[in-house]
Amino acid sequence: MHMRLGCFGYIKDLDAIAEAGFDCAELHIRELMGFDEAEYRAARKRLRDSGIPADVFDNPIPLDSRIADPSFDLGFYRSYLERACDRAAEMGARYIVFGNGKARSLPIEGDIEAARAKFDEFFIMLLDIAAQRNITILIEPLGRKLSNIVNSLPEAVAFIRKYGRHNLKTFIDYRYMVEMQRPLSDIEEYELYIRHVHLDNPLTVFPERLVPRLDDGFDYAPFLETLKKISYKEIISIEASVFREYAQDIRSVIDFFAAHNITPYRAD
Repeated sequence: MHMRLGCFGYIKDLDAIAEAGFDCAELHIRELMGFDEAEYRAARKRLRDSGIPADVFDNPIPLDSRIADPSFDLGFYRSYLERACDRAAEMGARYIVFGNGKARSLPIEGDIEAARAKFDEFFIMLLDIAAQRNITILIEPLGRKLSNIVNSLPEAVAFIRKYGRHNLKTFIDYRYMVEMQRPLSDIEEYELYIRHVHLDNPLTVFPERLVPRLDDGFDYAPFLETLKKISYKEIISIEASVFREYAQDIRSVIDFFAAHNITPYRAD
């Protein structure tokens, strides 16, 4: 079975991701926002020259920001998001992943209602800016150590329904489904809302994330078979942070998928 296979990386990794056989790369907003104009144009050219697209970008605001904090300036971040979404859209983004676990977490004491109102104002602003550029925001269910809101697919769907926007969907980071002991039946029940998948070895302790391997002691088959069952059409993206050797490790993932009868479209 063909599925679109992607891999996390930075601009410097694009050629290795393409040469390994992946269909696409998953890049980072924070890298785009660190470029001056000349560096950004060079990055855009390098993506084009790699021969693969970057459909998905991660984390629209810095990981160390806190939306509920009084110092979080909504006016500043409006300008920041407009520039970030402009750059991502010009590079072909269809989706932006909203992980940002600590940034989105709400206080458990003090003026909680004011914090919720500020979060809503920010998030509606993000959805509006993204929609103007034909980008869909993907709310990520995270483990409770990372975020105190949206920790499962049912909670993500409730979040989506709350805002009622066409450009808001969710996705699966399988590591957190395992951590939260969520049943695979969630995937079948909420398949219409799922637009993306992150996969790594879920047995490691975050933030250490390793590529999935056939001999790493975890049985990925039930999860991958569930994706086949729903005729999953979007990207499975490998999210790893620790490598023995980057190019070799990501090449091994193509063999991992082949052993599960999944091949990238570029294999044809």
